Amino acid sequence: MGARKLSVRNTFNNLPQEKREKIVAAAVGEFAGQGYSRASINTIVKRAGISKGSLYQYFHNKEALFFYIFDRFTRLVKKTVKGTGGRETGDFFNRLRKVLLAGIEFVDLNPDYFQIYLKVLFEQNVPQRERLLAQVRLFSREYFGPLCKAGQQAGEIRQDIPLEVVIFILDATLDRFLQSYAQSYLDCGLGLTTKNRNELLAQVDMILQVLQQGLNQQVDADRSMNFPQDKV
Repeated sequence: MGARKLSVRNTFNNLPQEKREKIVAAAVGEFAGQGYSRASINTIVKRAGISKGSLYQYFHNKEALFFYIFDRFTRLVKKTVKGTGGRETGDFFNRLRKVLLAGIEFVDLNPDYFQIYLKVLFEQNVPQRERLLAQVRLFSREYFGPLCKAGQQAGEIRQDIPLEVVIFILDATLDRFLQSYAQSYLDCGLGLTTKNRNELLAQVDMILQVLQQGLNQQVDADRSMNFPQDKV
């Protein structure tokens, strides 16, 4: 399908903001609860108080509506993370802490959007799933790249670790932590969803301490880990 066919129509952009947000809220709630495949256009239009014909005047099809909603998710994430001022103040691990706390706040304030992300992450039949997930990973690379590079230049991150590896570790850790915070069955026993604010912050600080000890301390050559080579 061509990009134009899947784009939002100008008729939607020309709607009053209140009506646009009502349609968006209905779609977000349905996609968050049902995922893409099981989401019902009939349910969305009923919640939004519009006809199905009106919805198709605003979006070409269900895919276009879903892509619009997912794009809003990624823009909200970018706004939240960049709003931390994480690149400008404090040492590397304090800045990283701000980013993680901003992620927790995002899940608290936008639980349905994060559930949509989880649906895309775990459901195979989402249209253009790989592209959508690559879009999220690209932002992580674009944000963490300069942050990690500055950390290495400041001597806060070991320079013997390739920058791509550092970015991968941080992206994987933060993403997995937020998944566990949003869904208790993913937390491997951490119980993040049941912790009070102080307990949650203590868990954040413990994880960051582990990261700092691994990324910051140089490993002596005679103490480095030597793994057995797999036989071909």
